[in-house]
Amino acid sequence: MAIPSPTIPSASNAVTAVRLNPTENNRAFYIYSGLIAADNTETTVISVNDIGKRDILFCMNPMLTVESGDNMSMKVKSNGSVVYQTLYDQGGDNGISWPMTVHLILPANSSLEVTFTNSDASSHEVGIAAYGYYMEKFQ
Repeated sequence: MAIPSPTIPSASNAVTAVRLNPTENNRAFYIYSGLIAADNTETTVISVNDIGKRDILFCMNPMLTVESGDNMSMKVKSNGSVVYQTLYDQGGDNGISWPMTVHLILPANSSLEVTFTNSDASSHEVGIAAYGYYMEKFQ
């Protein structure tokens, strides 16, 4: 039997790092940054101007591509304010030495930004793979 060849995906929306991509039932979403080179300047990997009309549960998985030697700082901002920050310490015992899943609840009609900054001028690829759920209204 022949191996099937890939076809054009049926999805009508391209995956971007600037909007939450809703699932078919519109109860969940996903967003991917891909790998982006970050050095000692704050580098944005995800930037969403408005998350929408409902609060969200945001679950993200950071991607780091260096195994040792550098400290990478990650910040999550909502409406320009840092709501979460962590240090991925790849060279010692001062911080977290592996990417961990982060869960946050963000309010409706707010912005979302995720940035990385390396401790030195060397550049390493980082990124975010995230998903979440739109919170339901209770009356």
